[in-house]
Amino acid sequence: MLKDTFQDNRETDFATQVKDELVCVNRVSNIEGKLKLAHLRVIIILIQYLQPALRHKITFRRISGTVPERLLPPKSEMALDGCHRIITVPVSGFGFGKRNGGRLRKYLEELQHCHICVSLKGESISRPLIAGFDYPQFSRTVDIHISEFVVQTLLTTEDGYFTFSKSLALSISNRYTLRIYWLICSWKQKGGFAITADRLRRQFGLGRAYGRMDNLTLKIIQPACQEMKDSFPVFFEYRLYNAASQYVVFKIKTKKSESELHSDFLMARDTSFNLLASVGASTSLLSEIFSELDHEDLVPYLRKLSEVTSYIQTQKGRAIQDINAYILTSITSWHTNWLSRYTLAE
Repeated sequence: MLKDTFQDNRETDFATQVKDELVCVNRVSNIEGKLKLAHLRVIIILIQYLQPALRHKITFRRISGTVPERLLPPKSEMALDGCHRIITVPVSGFGFGKRNGGRLRKYLEELQHCHICVSLKGESISRPLIAGFDYPQFSRTVDIHISEFVVQTLLTTEDGYFTFSKSLALSISNRYTLRIYWLICSWKQKGGFAITADRLRRQFGLGRAYGRMDNLTLKIIQPACQEMKDSFPVFFEYRLYNAASQYVVFKIKTKKSESELHSDFLMARDTSFNLLASVGASTSLLSEIFSELDHEDLVPYLRKLSEVTSYIQTQKGRAIQDINAYILTSITSWHTNWLSRYTLAE
């Protein structure tokens, strides 16, 4: 009896029992194109209605890669160009107001010309984000048709997935801030990432606009940085680098309570003490190292310190004349060069 109850709860329709935290595949954060804020909000609704299937796939991915048909949107029997599925959404769910049916229709028509691109076996495949829609006059609901290809793309977890706040995403009034918010959420577990300015322009559909780095920073990145820092539980700092290309490096930060911060620093200090002692280094280095670290630096810092001390141990007495200086230089160089520190978004 308990087992049956558990299964019933697991299969609850997330579209009607709305949860604020939505699971989303990384491919969504990497969609390319000049999408309006309204387009992005429709994508959020599509993501919401695919939650039962996506959560099932994540939970049972080691058992089966298939999703039960009952958790997917129903198939359309009217589709002429392949299998479509239908998502029925209350007009009120789009947030455009009762008298803005014309705007909603316009945005849905535009979305039929917005494509989602996926690379499969080295080949780039592109499909319209929505295949069509039915919105009779005075109707309180809209039937959105999406192809089976798009459904499976939005359920593909092999490239990773992330969570984001639906209410927070819908409160954002700038399309670029919303897209950066998705990027930050998708890279949160890594602590940060690097991306070329050209890739960012292409992903956001900027074309030749904001070709100068200072314009891109002033109009796109800095407003998102300030809004997220002021109001979001997750935010970022960034640095610009000119190497073979122009790069933007994002360092992701989260807001935590004082007690959480203190506990994490104590853990990092104790682990550092043991690592330094293992190679005969002075633990007095800790005060100098920790004076430069943010909370978000702790985990990657411990990883780097472990790497450095392991290397020292492999030298077996060979010439590292000053172990303390070697460790301090290695950590300082790692900490200041964000470009080499974070993964480059491909």
